Amino acid sequence: MTSIWVESLGRNFQEALDLMQAAVQDCTDKLWEESMWLVPRDEVWWGSLRGSDGTVNTDPAVQDELIQRFGAPWFRAWHALEVLDYDLAGEMEPWKPPAPFHLGQTGDVHRVWARTEILGYVQWCRDRVRKTLEHMTDEKMATPLPPSHRYRGQPYAWNLTSLPGHTIEHASQIKQFINDCQRGA
Repeated sequence: MTSIWVESLGRNFQEALDLMQAAVQDCTDKLWEESMWLVPRDEVWWGSLRGSDGTVNTDPAVQDELIQRFGAPWFRAWHALEVLDYDLAGEMEPWKPPAPFHLGQTGDVHRVWARTEILGYVQWCRDRVRKTLEHMTDEKMATPLPPSHRYRGQPYAWNLTSLPGHTIEHASQIKQFINDCQRGA
């Protein structure tokens, strides 16, 4: 029998993914690639500006255009889902995102993901959450994250319980952007 807190966590994931799905579905084609805010150059992970050949375009105008993609609905949705998917694995099992996301393009702003691809990733994450929580134990939740994880040493539960909030944060940003644009703000 699943504990009440695991069941509650599952409900939180469900609500977060429902909100992300609604945000992605509600985002118009016109807004899908628009930046929701001005992304400062100092907040950019420069490795993500590398093209498929591994080089960074040195043209400032091209760089500025790519940098603004970090604030686009497609990117924020992808980022939230990728973090959720990766952190469900917690580096305690191999992380294998679904096609086409399995190509190792973390943070790449050259490739704009289609709405259908993002919605497919939402469904993938729903399944991953269900499978992850299905056999959850207190022992697993207390397991420290391995040294290879960015939150190494913290209990798996600490990281896992923060994931719905992170997903809600980015889905809410997208929803707010859509609402502001509809109101002409």
